[in-house]
Amino acid sequence: MFCARLALLVLALAAAGCHTPRRAADGTLHYPYRHGQVVPPVVAVMDFENRASWAGQWNLSGGMADLLVTHLMDSRKVVVLERQHLKDVLEELARQDSEHFRPEGRAQRGRLKNAQFLMRGTINDFTVIEEGSAGFWTSFLRIFGRGSRARVALTVKVYDIENGEVLAAVQSDGTVSSSGGGAEITYKKVTFGGDSFFRTPLGKATERALERAVRRILDALPLDYWAPRVAEVADLRAGPQVVINGGTNAGVQVGDEFFVRDLPHIVTDPVTGNVIEQPAGEVVGRVRVTEVLPKSAHAKILQGLAARGHVLDRVTQP
Repeated sequence: MFCARLALLVLALAAAGCHTPRRAADGTLHYPYRHGQVVPPVVAVMDFENRASWAGQWNLSGGMADLLVTHLMDSRKVVVLERQHLKDVLEELARQDSEHFRPEGRAQRGRLKNAQFLMRGTINDFTVIEEGSAGFWTSFLRIFGRGSRARVALTVKVYDIENGEVLAAVQSDGTVSSSGGGAEITYKKVTFGGDSFFRTPLGKATERALERAVRRILDALPLDYWAPRVAEVADLRAGPQVVINGGTNAGVQVGDEFFVRDLPHIVTDPVTGNVIEQPAGEVVGRVRVTEVLPKSAHAKILQGLAARGHVLDRVTQP
């Protein structure tokens, strides 16, 4: 009987004209419910490697990583994790478990986010060149005179954490030339990354290099779209209730119906191990939304079954 119902569901799926999953170049299937509903990728930023001929007072390795984090966060297109400061977070979690702290309000363990992409940067150039000379400044004295220019060059490698591959190697630079005024500028009391720093030639060159790097990084990161899935199935007196992982924020509405699909089957290349195809799972049930919340929705099981992680295909009403 149940197999017969599944067969009818499959036929209904074809007749109803539900959303067709979008297949990416690598064969990955996506189930967009609302166009443009992009899931921000989660990235982690490590300290930069300083290969520039620099002997100044600033910690360029950590400072440049902090600036990259700020620019990425300002884009609002990624979720940023600062792995160079993760030790402080772990120490605070351990501290909260001490008997000296009250149990109320403790951070829940096992909730730290996992990064999808790791970024490691290299500072290739951080110099001020004067009147055709190839020297760099180390004395915090006269820096930017007539015919001088400041140059900052960066390379940021983006790694796919799942497979360890280098997704992109982004090169970027910024150059600021003097106006010929011959003015003297001192960096001795300037804090790297502060407001005063960005009013200096080196600061302006750094800003340009970072802005270009962030644009290219965002272009290199793959986009993924929100896919409706079963977050939980609760047994209530009225029957099983399905919790969907999106609500008003994803455009879900009361009355929407979804076919419930089993998890996609991953097909890998027998030689390389790379994912070459992810066929959609079989239809195992059907649900109807009865209540919509800001970030979730509740649905009633109409046919079949549903379990956490199952993919939902919206049924397009004729």
